[in-house]
Amino acid sequence: MRTTLVRRATVLAAAALLAVTAAACEPIENAPPGGGEVVEGSYRLGPFDLAPAGQAGDDDQGTSFSIPRPAGAFGMKAIDFDLVYADGTSVPHSAAHLHHIVLMNRARQSQNCGNWPERFAGTGSERVPTELPDPYAYLVGANDQWGATWHVMNESDQAQEVYLEYTLDYQPGATAQNSRSVTPFFLDITGCGSSVYDVPGNGGPGSVHTNSRTWTAPWTGYLVTAEGHVHGGGIDIAIRHDEADAECKMVAKYEHTHPHGAPGYITTCPTHVRFEAGDPYTVTARYENDEPIDGAMGIVMAYAWRGTQ
Repeated sequence: MRTTLVRRATVLAAAALLAVTAAACEPIENAPPGGGEVVEGSYRLGPFDLAPAGQAGDDDQGTSFSIPRPAGAFGMKAIDFDLVYADGTSVPHSAAHLHHIVLMNRARQSQNCGNWPERFAGTGSERVPTELPDPYAYLVGANDQWGATWHVMNESDQAQEVYLEYTLDYQPGATAQNSRSVTPFFLDITGCGSSVYDVPGNGGPGSVHTNSRTWTAPWTGYLVTAEGHVHGGGIDIAIRHDEADAECKMVAKYEHTHPHGAPGYITTCPTHVRFEAGDPYTVTARYENDEPIDGAMGIVMAYAWRGTQ
């Protein structure tokens, strides 16, 4: 496991324990052996040549229907995103804004939005890694084609050339027989269309605006982990298993300088809780409501295993 993931995992150990407890974490039983050796691979999108902030061409908002990925079939165990310069140095949040990047598996269809391909990984300004515990993995077919959509914005008064870099930890030996294959659920508070909504900002000092959407589990299984995405002014986002009265809350962190006031990190929600087909899951985002916020987002990427123990 690479250094960045190990460091972040250590920092979040206490928070993860609280999240698991809150979600009534159940033990993993009858686990298969797993996919064996973990290999690391790094890939880039770009370069993106960005004009100085405030000038035409200061951002790049695009889509690709074919992006690089490891060859052959494998099981993805972790993925980490960053905005970097040509030499691999991370771009500071104060210099450029990673509004979002979302990866899609074009060989599969979304479980909850039939008009989408399967969105299986992504991040925003939080740049939070995805990590799947043993024996779970996101299984990828040898011929699966990946696509991506992204938005990168220059925040400096100088032109910049930047890249979107994504680094995978994956198991070439992972199969449906030796690993438990997770299904990603891209749970957007706005539904299956545009992801943005506005916060009115009419609540006065200290007020909170709440927005929620309930989704229905299409089959029986276990929620394995979840991660969230909010914009500047976002307090937290939670996924709640209504039937079990269990909730995982992901809290936005702002310990950095960012022109948009966007979070530099958000806590993740590792868990292991069973759900039944038809169970409701509610996603709730909370924002400060003392000033208007245009283009807020509330998204949870949840990973679930279809099966019983």
